[in-house]
Amino acid sequence: MQADEQNPLLSEKAKLHLENYNFPVEMMVALPNGTIVHHINANFFLDQTAMKPEEEEATFSFSAGFEDPSTATYISFLKEGLEKAKQYLAQ
Repeated sequence: MQADEQNPLLSEKAKLHLENYNFPVEMMVALPNGTIVHHINANFFLDQTAMKPEEEEATFSFSAGFEDPSTATYISFLKEGLEKAKQYLAQ
């Protein structure tokens, strides 16, 4: 897509996304114009939300009433992305 000379708008958006991409999966919050305002690599996300064996019996207490660490972390990621997007939308 980045090299698509027939569609320069799509090509530019692909370029912006690839600048922030890390293997294997990158979660991104992007504006309609392709600007990436927030991103996190899936491996880092999984590392942050993995329960260690010694924590299996621990009770999680996360914001928004979610007890699942991955759900709470993902919601936090999205909220942070929306906050970061505000600075672009105010312009």
